[in-house]
Order: sequence, then structure tokens, then C-alpha cells
Amino acid sequence: MSRSCLKVLAMLHEQIESYCREFKLPAMFENYQALANQAAKESSSFSEYLLMLLQSESRQRAFRGKAMTLKTAGFPVVKTLDQFDYKTASLNRSQLNELATLAFVERTENILLLGPSGVGKTHLAIALGYLATQERIKTRFMTVADLLLQLESAKLSNKLDYYFKRVIGINRLLILDEFGYIKLNETQANLLFQVINKKYETGSIIITSNLPFTKWKEVLNNDEALTAAILDRLIHHSHIINIQGESYRLKQKRKAGIL
Repeated sequence: MSRSCLKVLAMLHEQIESYCREFKLPAMFENYQALANQAAKESSSFSEYLLMLLQSESRQRAFRGKAMTLKTAGFPVVKTLDQFDYKTASLNRSQLNELATLAFVERTENILLLGPSGVGKTHLAIALGYLATQERIKTRFMTVADLLLQLESAKLSNKLDYYFKRVIGINRLLILDEFGYIKLNETQANLLFQVINKKYETGSIIITSNLPFTKWKEVLNNDEALTAAILDRLIHHSHIINIQGESYRLKQKRKAGIL
């Protein structure tokens, strides 16, 4: 190939790169040459070549979108339903399979995972959250303790409204882990109520707790009215899963001879 032809090809390459950057089409720029060669070998039409370019861009955008949604979810680790040990916990598999369709998010329903420590409540919460991120559903995972720390900090800096909008409101699925491990004071209990009230019928909450509902008042500053209001909003349009079984962590230690 002559120098003049190479120069023309280089100029075309630079122009294509420039337009792809302008219109934010990185996959199209990365793949256009390889796909052009493939189209030539297969005698594909121009329309078929264009379709292949668009499909490559669509696939990469979907991949990036899933990765970003997963990153911003804040999971401490990624867990899946396939990894869950159903032998250690007693639960309704058909109910869990239905929840895995994520129809509960579309219907703005809640999930309450109840049971003793170590039976897999957090695992299931993360696994369902992970499925949501793979459908590019904005999801946020937090322990109740971390949520309260952030809420109190936002309140002190007069940014509570901003926090509700940018953290609570923007995420269609909010996962609150470990309710019941710390007792809340009056301010904290009221802040938690505000979170649940703002998500009521506008988004979905998954909450895990080691306590039955009859013990929640003790966590919520012994405020009977507030407890009733929180439970009313959580339980309405909800799926309640009571998990029974031996602690997975204790079982593993027993197998290892530690206990």
C-alpha cells in the first residue's frame, strides 16, 4: 500500500476516533476495523455491518452499566443465590425463586428476612440485591448502624434533604442489614422512620433482623407509636421470610474442631 493511501487511512482513523469520542461510542471505535474485516469476509451488506457496530456498542454499554450499578451498591462482598447453602436453613424455595424474578421491585414491595444470627439473612439480601444490579436497578446496601451514622452526619451539616434525595430516593432498592443489633435513641428512631416513610410505595426495602416483630419496640426507643408506624409501612406490601436453622459459622467451626 502506497504512502498516500496509508496517510488517507490514518486521517480516516483519526476522524472516526474523534466522532466516536464526541458521541461517546468507545466500543464502536474499538471494534470497527475488526468488524469491517469480518463483514468483508462474510460479504455482509453495509446495513449488516452497521448493525454489528451498533450491537457491539450496546453490549459494552450494558456491561458498563451493570458494573457501575454493582459498584455503587456498596456490597461488602458479592453473594449469589447459587452459593447459598439451603441445607443449613429452612426456607420456602419457591418463594425465594419468585423473589429472584425481581417482580417485587416493580411492585414496590418489601422483603423482611428474619431469623437468628448466622442462618444466611445477609447472604440472601445481597444475592437479591446483586440480581437487581444485573438488571441495572439502582440498589444501595447498608447496615442500619452505617445508615444512622450517615443520617446523623447529614443532619448536623444541614444536608438531610440532600441525603434523602441522593441516597434514599435515587435507589429503587434499599437493603438495610442487621436491624436489632444496636438500640436506637429517639433521634435515630425518628430518622429511621423518615427513611422507611420516604420509601413507602415509592421503592423497595430489604431488611434483615435477628428479632421477631414483638421485640422491635425495644430497639426503637420503646416508642410504641413509632414502632407501629414503621412496621405498618414495612409489612404492607411485603414478603416475610422466617429463616430457621443452625448458624452456618458455628457449624463450620464445629466441623473444623474449634468448638
